[in-house]
Order: sequence, then structure tokens, then C-alpha cells
Amino acid sequence: MTASLGSWLENEQGFDVCYVNFDAGAESLPYAATVDIRDFVRVEVLMREERLGMNGAIVKAAERSVNFLGEIVSAISKRNAGFTLIDSPGQQEIFIFRDAGPMAAEALQRHSATIALHIMDSPLAKSPSALATALALATASHLRLALPTLSVVNKIDLGGAEVIAKMLSDPAVLRQMVEQERTGAMTDMALELLCHIERVMAVQRPLMVSAVTNEGISELYKAINEALCVCGDLT
Repeated sequence: MTASLGSWLENEQGFDVCYVNFDAGAESLPYAATVDIRDFVRVEVLMREERLGMNGAIVKAAERSVNFLGEIVSAISKRNAGFTLIDSPGQQEIFIFRDAGPMAAEALQRHSATIALHIMDSPLAKSPSALATALALATASHLRLALPTLSVVNKIDLGGAEVIAKMLSDPAVLRQMVEQERTGAMTDMALELLCHIERVMAVQRPLMVSAVTNEGISELYKAINEALCVCGDLT
């Protein structure tokens, strides 16, 4: 998504884009990172030097990454690009629910207007209960990062776009499909969750995109621009 959105911003809108990789465990990147956390800390090095397993090294890397936020923000500032895209680790429990995410968001927000994209995969979102859970996690990301947050369903080129669009177009449809999918106490819990999700969707409906075909990227750009222009008020 970072590579596709960045390329679209460069080629279609003429922006100078700064790419920032914040994933210390990335083995390769589909874009040329202007700023790279791996210049400061790497998961494979921590595994070797501190005899940690993969999970332990990822957690340790996230903890250490906050020590370099000053250098990262300074490098972004010196780059002075029209758009800066920060590619964060995909694991919410590493980035969102630990200190790395909120501290990075605070440092970036002090530098310039910043918004977050909460990205969920289309194959998972085809399940009504999984979609409801992903939307709830988007709210958790919003609360933890304290940033305006757009929900994005990616990989719609892999199928399921029609049923996902149907669920997102009308909260009542999503509610009905959850009721059909689940029974018992889990249904009651999911329906309570949907009460909140319906309020969120009334303000900003999730966007559907494909990083492979670029479908929906222009709509995503419009939503990003609106969020930036109104300083986070997505109404």
C-alpha cells in the first residue's frame, strides 16, 4: 500500500514523496526508503546478539525504536517532501498496543499534520464478524494513536468486493449478516459492538482499494486530503 499510494501521489499528483520504513523486521521493501528504522535497529541483529526468538526480537525492536524518533523526525524535516508516508509494522500488538505507535504518532504530529490509515484485508473482511472486529480495532487504533484515522479495506482485487461493499453500505445489512453468521452469546456481543461501529460508519465509511490495481486510490487520496484539510474532523 505504501509503495502504490506513493507512486500514485508522485505520478498522478506530482508530489515529492518521502518514504519512511518503521518496520525493523522487514527483509525487503517495494519502495526506496528515504528514512529507515533498520539503520538504527534490526530484528535479525537482536535475534543474534541477544539470543532472542523472532517474537521477542520484534518486541525488543519496537521498544528500542522509540529511542530514535528524534533522528527520524529530523530526517523527515530535512527531506521537506510534499507527502510523507510512514510504513508501520503490520502487527497491532507491536506497534499500536505498545509505546512505539503512540510515541511515534505524537512526534510526527508535532512536526506536521498527520493521519493514520487502518488497513484490513479483503479476504478477511468477507466474514461479517471479522469485518466487525476489524472495524472495532480501527477504533482502538484511533484511541491509541490519537490521530484522525481512516479505515481501508485493501486487496479487493482478490475477490469479495461486492459482499464487503454491501455490508459497508448499510450498517443494517452488516447487522443482519452477523446475526445469520453467529448464534448465542457471541451474537449478543457482536451486536453490542455493532452499535458503536454504526456510529463510526455514519461519520466516515471505510474505503475499498487495491494496492495492485490502484482501484480506489483516488478516493483514498480525496479522503486523506479532506482529513488533513479539516484537521481531523471527518464529519
